[in-house]
Amino acid sequence: MNEVHTYRWNPPTHVEVKNTSVYLLHGTGEHAGRYEAFAKQLAHAGYRVGAHDHPGHGQSLGVRGVFDPPRAHCTQAAIQVMRFAKETNCTPVLFGHSLGGLVAAELVLDFALPVSGLILSAPAFAVIIRKRDWLLVKILAAFAPTFTVQRPYSAKSLTHDEGNQQRAEADPLNHGVKSASLVNWLLVSGPRQLRHANLLSVNTLLLMAGEDSVVDSVQTQRFADNAPEQYMTAKTCEGCRHEILNETPERVEPVHQNILGWLDANLS
Repeated sequence: MNEVHTYRWNPPTHVEVKNTSVYLLHGTGEHAGRYEAFAKQLAHAGYRVGAHDHPGHGQSLGVRGVFDPPRAHCTQAAIQVMRFAKETNCTPVLFGHSLGGLVAAELVLDFALPVSGLILSAPAFAVIIRKRDWLLVKILAAFAPTFTVQRPYSAKSLTHDEGNQQRAEADPLNHGVKSASLVNWLLVSGPRQLRHANLLSVNTLLLMAGEDSVVDSVQTQRFADNAPEQYMTAKTCEGCRHEILNETPERVEPVHQNILGWLDANLS
């Protein structure tokens, strides 16, 4: 097994290759292989697509659910994005879902990573967590940051699509392991990105799930409200649960069209 498992999806030989590319960052407890159908759709539209499994996820090495040090995933993501940019000889659009969306925002707003644009799918700016759990996380993050807990993995709370629910539940690479360091990073970085939204200087498509039980979409809307208007396009995907791209066909097809339309309009 490689230290970091990477993915590449290239346009078919009969498709004209566009002069930009897309790099995908997946969410917590999953892996980038779950985005293959979406990546192939982008590739058929002419975009070269890359991704990797975060450390401790999918086929990458690392302890499941652990962020150690807290920004390790961001550092590794920056390395992989820059390698992909060199490989494709172009600056990619950065797509991030949930935790991956927060990583993407942090890379752009905190570290000024060069990107052609941002697509944020239900980014974890404000995870829904009980107050007593919030206090426990803070204590553990201070004294036992690598302590992990196996949380139930419930695909039904993530999508209405029964087929995707079954595939997710049966996927041996999906897990519900979370560490104090990971959750504390979410609780610290998420609000920081909401405060820094006014620093946004790249075209951004923000997708919010209308029925999200994982992140607070009302708080996510604050990111759109605080960002410079000329760079922000915000869409609420009505009837969608947290995993917007894994929803039922009638729910996800308009999302795909929104993404492709936004890419064409903003990167032409």
